[in-house]
Formats: sequence, structure tokens, C-alpha cells
Amino acid sequence: MTGRGPGFTVIELALVITLIGILAWIAYPRFASVYEVKLDAAAGRVAADLRYAQSRSIGTRTMHGVLFEPSQAKYTVFAPAPGMPVSDPADPGRTLQVDFARKTEFQGVSIASAAFGSTSGVKFDFFGVPLDTAGAELSAPGRVVLLYRGYADTVEVSPGTGAVSVR
Repeated sequence: MTGRGPGFTVIELALVITLIGILAWIAYPRFASVYEVKLDAAAGRVAADLRYAQSRSIGTRTMHGVLFEPSQAKYTVFAPAPGMPVSDPADPGRTLQVDFARKTEFQGVSIASAAFGSTSGVKFDFFGVPLDTAGAELSAPGRVVLLYRGYADTVEVSPGTGAVSVR
């Protein structure tokens, strides 16, 4: 017998704690990326709905747009006026409204701001040119900023062309 009882030495404990610390440090970015995936999915949905409104404006020659309500974390696709929501093409019995507070896959995502000229909504004319909901053509990019757990994504609508991008 060596005189050593069951248990760990201080050096062994320090080594195990160091290894756990290194593994946690390596794993942290992977957890952070999960948050970014959820935020990117929400931004992609906003961008897709903006493009949908624009293409419907061109295709039907009826103004379509999207009205954002940042304080309620939701938005509605409308035609031809903000008070007239369109049917959801995936579920014609429902209106095309996305509520981040209630929609499970986007729950927790918030709309920090939505600015299109002087309004919080955008509509598109028959050529796909973006206008604020008051009817003025955008002179600067319109932006919707989404937040989730410290991360932010911006969906941008270019003036003139109406090109939609996620930044």
C-alpha cells in the first residue's frame, strides 16, 4: 500500500476543471449560433413577405404592402389599404399576419423598429416601387430591425427598385 486513500488529488481536480472550462469555451459559439439561426429565419420570413407583397402588386396591378407594429411584435400584409389584410397563400382561411409573440418558431423575436419614410409600413406600386404607407416614394432605404437574445438582423428595402435584402 502506498498510503493513498480513495479520491482525487488537487492536481487531478484542477486538470478536470480546466478541461471542462475549455470544452465550455469551445461549445459557447455553437449555442450562440442557434440564436442566430432563429433570428435569421425570422428575418427571412419578413423578407419573403415583403417580396410577396411586391410581386402581388406587379402581378395584380393592385397596391400591396406590409404594415409593421413594433410595439406588438407583429406585421400584416395588406391590399390595397393597411386596414385590409390579404389571405395567407399557404392557408387561404387566414389572413397573412405574422405575430412573433405567438408564432412558435419565432417566439421571442421582437421588432425593434420599422421605418419606411415617415411610416412604419411600406406598399408597392404597380411597378414594384416602394412607397411609405402615406404614398410618398422612399428616398432612403426602408428598414426593419429584428432582435433576439442580443442579436440583431436588419431587413432593408431599397428605394426605387424595391430590392429586399437581409443584413
